[in-house]
Amino acid sequence: MTESGLFWAAFMGVIGLVMGSAVTAISYRIPRGVSWIQGRSACTSCHAPLQSLDLIPVLSFAFSRGRCRHCGVRIPFRYPLTEIACAAWTLLLYRQIGLIAALPLLAIWGYLMVALFWIDLDFQLLPDVLTFPGTLLGVAAVLTVPGGARDALLGILVGSGALWLIAWIYLRVRKIEGMGGGDIKLAAMFGAVLGWERTLLTMFLAAFIGSLWGGWLILRRSGGGQTPLPFGTLLVPAAMASYLWGEVWIRAYVGLIAGR
Repeated sequence: MTESGLFWAAFMGVIGLVMGSAVTAISYRIPRGVSWIQGRSACTSCHAPLQSLDLIPVLSFAFSRGRCRHCGVRIPFRYPLTEIACAAWTLLLYRQIGLIAALPLLAIWGYLMVALFWIDLDFQLLPDVLTFPGTLLGVAAVLTVPGGARDALLGILVGSGALWLIAWIYLRVRKIEGMGGGDIKLAAMFGAVLGWERTLLTMFLAAFIGSLWGGWLILRRSGGGQTPLPFGTLLVPAAMASYLWGEVWIRAYVGLIAGR
């Protein structure tokens, strides 16, 4: 890698770490009805305002040994994990598509996806205030490439349409809601970016992981097999992985089938 490449890789990693801090604030505040724009960051236990030294991504957590400097309460490990995840996403995205116009749009799209991951895991909620702008960002990103509008439309129709149909059938058969509208809107958000092929791959991966997760819960007899599985939490990493490596996986699968 050239010196210029190293500079941009390091720059993307730093940007991702900084944005990861913002993602932790968004994922904590939005489902609790707290403004994520106004107000200083504070300890969620003692509510002491955080100073500049407390807000250095990853390093602040390491130096404080994962505890608040004021009250000593343990800081959730998800904070540095989110920062690292956002840094990894930004760096991998840069390596995948380079310095193009869609890069900042897709980077922010990914940050919103990470926030939705945590919110759905904690609250089984996928807020419109994140999925709607995420969909717009995705559409804006793909419009910068030839054929992007068609791919975005097909992705949205396949993703949202498939989940809507599954939810409708489940409701008719079981007489209870098995999938919320948030999952359908999330499918539009990643469908716009992935196109129909990688959208199908995303849903397959999420369903496969969900089956393993559900089987593990049943074996543990956790909640008698009735523990809710937040599907959005499964869809998010599947969609992000499908964007980065989905085309390679699909080509490998098609080649394997053709080789038979």
